[in-house]
Amino acid sequence: MPLKPTLAAACFLMIAAGTVPASAAPQAPSASYISARTALRQTPLTPITARLLADIQQNPTQFAGKALEGTATVSGQVVSDGQRTVLLNIGNDSISVVLPASLQKADWIDTGCTLRVLLSVEAPGARIESNGLRLISAAPEYDVAQSERAAIAGWTRRVSSTSRSVSYDRNAQSTPVAGVGAPSAVRYYAAPPPVPRVQGHPIAALTDRALSIYGPYRDAIRSHNPRLSETDLDKIATSILFYCDLNQVDPRLVMAMVIAESGFNIYSTSRTGAQGLGQLMPSTARGMGVTNAYDPIQNIQAAVRILRGHLDKYGGAPANAGIIPLKQLRLTMAAYNAGPGAVRKYHGVPPYRETQRYVAKVGSLYQQMCGIAR
Repeated sequence: MPLKPTLAAACFLMIAAGTVPASAAPQAPSASYISARTALRQTPLTPITARLLADIQQNPTQFAGKALEGTATVSGQVVSDGQRTVLLNIGNDSISVVLPASLQKADWIDTGCTLRVLLSVEAPGARIESNGLRLISAAPEYDVAQSERAAIAGWTRRVSSTSRSVSYDRNAQSTPVAGVGAPSAVRYYAAPPPVPRVQGHPIAALTDRALSIYGPYRDAIRSHNPRLSETDLDKIATSILFYCDLNQVDPRLVMAMVIAESGFNIYSTSRTGAQGLGQLMPSTARGMGVTNAYDPIQNIQAAVRILRGHLDKYGGAPANAGIIPLKQLRLTMAAYNAGPGAVRKYHGVPPYRETQRYVAKVGSLYQQMCGIAR
């Protein structure tokens, strides 16, 4: 079914035509949504899943105060006593929420439309719907996705410009820290630290969720290689969080992988010729469009895309807040190290000593970062 023209598109067309002054144009739904999401900077967002919704129903107290974000389809709506309530389908579950005052008269919210929604879990006893969820904001999914793609495009252009201006000398070796233990501060969700602004690098392009954990990730990277420059620290931390958000890969997995592969030595080269942070083979790097495997931005982008493909192959990646099941984790890392052909041949982790040690090491690091006892 073709999408109806959105209010956002209509406003932009009128402004471009000069029929409505820009200052008088109403704020587009997607802009209002992004503003509402930005206001939640101090509250990390949790991706909505059917399992999470079920857990909230069983124990709302445990989740009180959390903010959720996801995609939902409007399956129905009703107006009672002047108050408009919509039924949202999220996966195989349905929830009813009252539209906030700013959306009560929004004519673009109609049955069958797909929305990006922000929800909060309210404390028991509050005057809310029985499901314990309050709708903070909503906007057409298409519009929000367009805004995000525009932001990503701008970020990529700025990052590419920055990376081209930096010379990566393979002879300028840096030495990783001895040991592989991950600091306990590395958590996907953490209290928002002060966010440093490194001139020339677009940290501001990170999502609010990524910004809230930027500090702990940067500190963890520094602890594994204290000889990294401030610029390279920034490039690595920003790239891991940005590309993990973009590909919906748990950044804790990428941290564990890079520690095992290179110890955050940008110029690391293995005896078989694997290069950079994620130890990309030259043929793999070329196939991924990487022109310089010692550029941390290009290397991490390719490594995260490879991990995403393996996660999909072996069961699909859970949401960022979820923990990857051990079996899926083992198969994913075995494929990253030895190739999916070897995993297929042996119906699991290949009996190669190097691969088995590698899988165990990444698994151990990942569990430490997730706070799971081995």
